[in-house]
Amino acid sequence: MKKEKQFIAVAVAALSLAGFNGCKNTSGTIVKTDHLTGSSMIITENARLAHRVDVLNTTYDEVNGLKRVHITLASDRNKRLRVDYRICWFDANGMEIDPQTKTYRNLILEGHDAVTVSGVANSPAAVYSKLRVRETSQAE
Repeated sequence: MKKEKQFIAVAVAALSLAGFNGCKNTSGTIVKTDHLTGSSMIITENARLAHRVDVLNTTYDEVNGLKRVHITLASDRNKRLRVDYRICWFDANGMEIDPQTKTYRNLILEGHDAVTVSGVANSPAAVYSKLRVRETSQAE
């Protein structure tokens, strides 16, 4: 009876560790910009990344009838930080516009450096954008 309880305890511990090892948090920081109202909202889904990357500024304009967004990101670290980002565009109904064309791009932030990323909508129907930032190691 004692051996069975030990075996069950070891099995539960092993399954728990395997489950934790298999789960990866691929979320990160999201900056949602509404180009009609001018409001921006920062959503942090990964506390580790939130302590490494700050969103300093969000601006937007139009170029040739298409919306464009500029978002300035800064590193809080002393050393180089590698992140992936992508900017997605959405219509008035909340549907993503052409999601297959928006892949993650690599970005290197030097220690305490700031970088501005930009994106242009691929349709005049775009109403708001979302910048998604995640750690590069999470993409692998």
